[in-house]
Amino acid sequence: MEQKELLLLNPREYEHPWDKKALDTLKKQKGFDKLANEFYKHSLERVLRIQYTGSYLKVTDTHFPDIQEKLKHVCKILNLSLIPELYIEMGWGIKGHAVGTEKPMIIVTRRAIDWLSKNENELLGLLGHNVGHIKSTHMMYHDMAKVLPLVGDLIGGSTLGVGKMIAVGVEAYLLQWYRMSELTADRAGLLACQDFESYIKLLMKSAGSPKTHFSTIDTEEFIKQAREFQSFDYDSLDKVAKAATIMWQTHPWTVLRASELLKWVESGDYNKILDKDASDTFLCFSCGAELKRDDKFCGECGANTSTR
Repeated sequence: MEQKELLLLNPREYEHPWDKKALDTLKKQKGFDKLANEFYKHSLERVLRIQYTGSYLKVTDTHFPDIQEKLKHVCKILNLSLIPELYIEMGWGIKGHAVGTEKPMIIVTRRAIDWLSKNENELLGLLGHNVGHIKSTHMMYHDMAKVLPLVGDLIGGSTLGVGKMIAVGVEAYLLQWYRMSELTADRAGLLACQDFESYIKLLMKSAGSPKTHFSTIDTEEFIKQAREFQSFDYDSLDKVAKAATIMWQTHPWTVLRASELLKWVESGDYNKILDKDASDTFLCFSCGAELKRDDKFCGECGANTSTR
């Protein structure tokens, strides 16, 4: 199917409310500012970049050009002018992730390329998920979540100078936000491929569906499972229960992801974005106020919108 370009798409339009709530909570935690400053101070983004560029195969216009074209297509759909660098790693699962704030890059596994290429929309969904992270400026805190447990002993002990208990507490809140940011990125992935069934298949394959059974995947059964899961109120789950289940994981339960995506589609908000006429209005990237297409400055916050 031909995807519609979402001109002037603002990440606030598809942001999951749990994402914003978790980020607001994270920023209020004692010691968080200290950890963020240490991340900048020690150039940890550069460490990640060296690791990935030194280990994986870079995709370019002449090296795997068909994959590069898909990435460009996704960036055009989601209105991201910057084309991130793309790398392929050996990893066994159907996975992808994005790193880097100043020079963002996306890494996908070889298996994701091999197993999703038969259905282009599934691969577009995976690329769109990670482009969504970049567009929503998730990258700095994502990178912090990746390196915090690994480099703590190298820079001032595992506390980074803020105290052991505080550092552990911030890490827990950081991972909680990381999980909620995945729900926002799922929405971006769906907007990229614009095919709900294909994105559901992507989630099912990523969760471990056997390759030998790909041809018999029953999305209706999984959607039924997701509907049944909707009666479970994750947001009200108490802290002890959350800690006992996924406290140290980076991704939420797959069925929860499908359930939240289904809610978004059925609410009509997904179609509102697809049906929006970008020639009329757009949202300010700074404050979210609705502006007219010809507005050069936001009347609410004063942001310059001419560079959008």
